[in-house]
Amino acid sequence: MSGPEVGDIAPDAVLMDTDGRHVHLSASWTDQPAVVVFLRYFGCPFCQAQVVTLRRDEAMFREAGARVVLVGHGNHDDALAFVQAKRLPFPLLLDLEREAYRAYGLMQGKVMQVLSPRTALPWIRAELSPETRQRGLKGGSFMQMPGTFVIDTGGVVRFTGGLIQFAHRNKHVADSPTNDLLLRVVASLVGRARDDIALAGDGGPDPRPDPA
Repeated sequence: MSGPEVGDIAPDAVLMDTDGRHVHLSASWTDQPAVVVFLRYFGCPFCQAQVVTLRRDEAMFREAGARVVLVGHGNHDDALAFVQAKRLPFPLLLDLEREAYRAYGLMQGKVMQVLSPRTALPWIRAELSPETRQRGLKGGSFMQMPGTFVIDTGGVVRFTGGLIQFAHRNKHVADSPTNDLLLRVVASLVGRARDDIALAGDGGPDPRPDPA
């Protein structure tokens, strides 16, 4: 299953927040673009490293006009512990049956995706920090592949891994996009939306999102 590509309508799913309430994933992008990050498992050093950098730059995403949302698939207690340990300033949603993972084309990885030699240096870097080192599963699956998506307010996938606009489902478990790339895509979306609003006010084209 390949999942949605750039320009496709982003799949919705009913997930659970850390207060135990059922919420629609699509609520994340109703009023501003969303950076949706699917995690492998809460103890994953690579996921922890990505989350820590997202937390560090959260104000930049907020100022750029985007909302960061994490999706995990551990149990409620593990999720709460992760939120507290990482001091998350953005929501964590739970997909216990991994239906959203499958809808976005994020499946179980192959051995060489999970144990690729290219993960060695990122793993060493993560292990050097008490906040990102390997901590067991802590909720999730060792073989689950992660992914990152930017979705605009029309529910269209705009960016999933790089400026060349292809769906970024990690090629290996340490292959996460940088915040710099994500912020540049968010900036282009916000600028495009403002231009569309201005054009519509002048009687210009319909301001619906460009699917390209």
